[in-house]
Amino acid sequence: MASLPSPSPSRLQSRAYAELRRLIASGEFPPGTFLSERQLAAQFGMSKTPIHVALERLEAEGFVTISAQQGIVVRGMSVDDIVDHYELREAIECWVVRRIAGKLNAEQQGQLRENITRQEAALKEWDLNSLMHLDEQMHFLLCSYLNNKEIITTMERLRDKIHQVILRVTDTDSKRPTESVAEHVEIINAVLAGEGNRAADLIVGHLEAGKRRILNPERFAR
Repeated sequence: MASLPSPSPSRLQSRAYAELRRLIASGEFPPGTFLSERQLAAQFGMSKTPIHVALERLEAEGFVTISAQQGIVVRGMSVDDIVDHYELREAIECWVVRRIAGKLNAEQQGQLRENITRQEAALKEWDLNSLMHLDEQMHFLLCSYLNNKEIITTMERLRDKIHQVILRVTDTDSKRPTESVAEHVEIINAVLAGEGNRAADLIVGHLEAGKRRILNPERFAR
């Protein structure tokens, strides 16, 4: 019986990159974790070469640092990183909601309403993992409706950092999920009603609330 062909190097690199990025974004590899190419290769069932390539890519994206002195370490988001992240999202998402407000088709409106319904159900069950994914999905849906490829690419690049940010906000303040869902409802209602400027103002307030909780966690401690 002929053996199955081995995966190509590019497929192994993509697999290693996707899995490492998932482990970092989910918090399974939290900031400060030391990584070993040899151990990761054994864990993923592949050679060190695709692991090395994946780690170099993650370093370029700011997820890890690689140095001769310290080795490979999962990188946390600095204060500057957090401020930059929120400023970029505010610029993109405010522009988007102003452009799409009142212009969505029935399918798009239905997707947003379904997302909000699922957020409210997840909140009621206190299913924070599902709620975080629905939060990310809502922001991405809004940006995708403008059909701007550069914005979509940027939001895809930010997706895992958005997840990291939501994790930190939720960990800082247990009341934030309830407040966040209420803010999401207001944002979506404004978009559907064609109130673009109001939706943009709500986006700013929503994102700034998250940023404050990360930068000043002692003010919102449980």
